[in-house]
Amino acid sequence: MAKTIQKLVYKFLKGNLSLTEEKQLVDWAKSNRQEFLNIQNEIAPLLQYEENTETTERWNLLKSLIQGQAKNGKPGRIIRLNRNVLKIAAAFLIGILATSAFYFLVPSFEQQNMYVRQQEVKTPYGAKTQFVLPDSSVVWLNSGSQLFYPSEFRKSRLVSLEGEAFFEVRKAKEPFIVKTVYGDVKVKGTSFNVKAFAGEPFETTLVKGKVSVRNKTGDEATLNPGEQSSSVSGRLEVKPVNTAIVTSWVDGKLIFRKELLPDVIHRLERWYNVKINLDNDQRLSKIWFTGTIEMESFSEILQLLQTTSPIKYTYDEKTRVITIKHK
Repeated sequence: MAKTIQKLVYKFLKGNLSLTEEKQLVDWAKSNRQEFLNIQNEIAPLLQYEENTETTERWNLLKSLIQGQAKNGKPGRIIRLNRNVLKIAAAFLIGILATSAFYFLVPSFEQQNMYVRQQEVKTPYGAKTQFVLPDSSVVWLNSGSQLFYPSEFRKSRLVSLEGEAFFEVRKAKEPFIVKTVYGDVKVKGTSFNVKAFAGEPFETTLVKGKVSVRNKTGDEATLNPGEQSSSVSGRLEVKPVNTAIVTSWVDGKLIFRKELLPDVIHRLERWYNVKINLDNDQRLSKIWFTGTIEMESFSEILQLLQTTSPIKYTYDEKTRVITIKHK
């Protein structure tokens, strides 16, 4: 639900909400005020300005409606928005103004009524990509992941990550912040890996430099090179790791060192874009695997797992799902 609401907030900011969607957003915000404020706080640093005449016109008109009059003292109109939509949008903006939530509503922010367009890079399962951010920092985005960032960094360098990414951050005066639903990572110039997949531990691994990590419960940790933080039961636990293993995916490899089968399966699903079900057998969760995957096909990996572990697998051609059972 939170992701749905967050998408509605972004669409609202772009003026793309339908009447039904705006009503859904307003109704939800009224009933879930604290959750709404949390979403506002999360996306606020991402919102900046760009020159856009239609957006400026929309904002000025809505502001006039909030103040009780339209431009030139006459009822205003705006492209693709009817009067009912404007009333809902105006009510929503009043709530935002009352909580001082979004950067684009702060009058002192440079270039008022303009925002920087948000970019999104998304990698499907079975793929990964490399790209350069506006500050020349380099990002490797793992499969099944997505990164949101502004087309131009101004007073902050903040990106939002869902999934896993490796960053080589260019040094600058402004800190570089990676925001996830599980916590944030803050640096100035360094190389590090962040993993924030749903249902998996929130992990940050530092290759060089120094980073500070803060999870959603407020627990904080500062990492030195060769260390990894993991959020466990609301606390950040720090331990030394082999960074070459953690970041092996960047070089097109998956390295496992005594990794339990359920964790191996999660990584293989993303790497090969397949669906794997583990049978409800507790013995499977105690099987571990050590090895390196580089150029092997998925069928070769299955044969390797079956040969080195007490497991067997079946493939359903209709559902295209692989099921693994204990022998």
